[in-house]
Amino acid sequence: MKTPYDLLGGEQGVRALCDAFYCAMDEMPQAEDVRRMHKSNLDEIKQKLFEYLSGWMGGPPLYNDKYGTVCMTTPHKPFAIGPKERDQWLACMD
Repeated sequence: MKTPYDLLGGEQGVRALCDAFYCAMDEMPQAEDVRRMHKSNLDEIKQKLFEYLSGWMGGPPLYNDKYGTVCMTTPHKPFAIGPKERDQWLACMD
C-alpha cells in the first residue's frame, strides 16, 4: 500500500505541493489574512511545511528529526486563528 507521500511523487511531489500552496497564498486576495501572518520571504516556512508534510504523509520524518516533537499549537500560538483564517488556509491548500 502506498503512502500519501508516495502517491504525491515523494520529495519532488511534496515540495511541489508546498510551492503551490504558498504561491496561492501570495496571489489569492482572499488569503490576505493568513498571508500577513508570514514573513515577506516565504522560503523558511515553505521548507518547514515540506519537512512537516513529509513525515505526516508517510515519508521521512524530517521535521521531527530537525525540531523534535511535532506540536502545531506552539508555533501558531502568537496568531489569532479562527474559522476565517482556517478557511483561507484551506483555500490555499485546495
